[in-house]
Amino acid sequence: MEVPILKQGHYLIASIQSALTDADLSQLREALIERVGRFRARGVIVDVTALDVMDSFAVRTLRDIAHMARLRGAETVIVGIQPEVAFAMVQLGLTLKGVSTALDLEEGLAFLNVQTQVRIDHVDVVTARQRGRDLAAEAGFSSGDQTVIAAAISEIARNILMYAKRGEIALSVVANGDRQGVVVVARDQGPGIRDVPRAMQDGYSTSGGLGLGLPGARRLMDDFDVVSDAGKGTT
Repeated sequence: MEVPILKQGHYLIASIQSALTDADLSQLREALIERVGRFRARGVIVDVTALDVMDSFAVRTLRDIAHMARLRGAETVIVGIQPEVAFAMVQLGLTLKGVSTALDLEEGLAFLNVQTQVRIDHVDVVTARQRGRDLAAEAGFSSGDQTVIAAAISEIARNILMYAKRGEIALSVVANGDRQGVVVVARDQGPGIRDVPRAMQDGYSTSGGLGLGLPGARRLMDDFDVVSDAGKGTT
């Protein structure tokens, strides 16, 4: 059964209407990721209110959707998990680690709307890292961790300026149970990175710099991924 996917502004909303087969879930994953790229969506909401069971395959597919969408520059929120479904998931040891959840569609939209968008040009590196520090403070990070997050954002922003001249950094807080984190999504439409693995090595630079920006930012953050298309840009 095909799941309807609606576009609302910069967001995509997939509303699951009934129980889905594994093939249906896989089709939903592929359709959402394709449309994230086509519409340059900044957020994805998957409404699972109608599901009375979420087994390991469903949970893994939702986590895959969130991870793949994030690599394409969009944050994902799962909404509408029913109390009995949540209870069964806990008993089975199933988690949506690293994926944001909300009570319903309204709260999911509100979550996406509080993301901080920073346009990066020659004056906005300081703005980006300060907003990242502020979000980290709101999420309860220590002052030391706030500094680490700000430093990583600064390195990424400078990399955008160096190679793409301008871009955008989206900052948001993600919740996982009683834990919170800060998600940083940097996008540009520059020349792209032709050799990502090499670019992640200390000392490699095509601009004559120290070659520590991206690998340094990766060491500072818990998770770090790069997707780049030559001639189209990098996320």
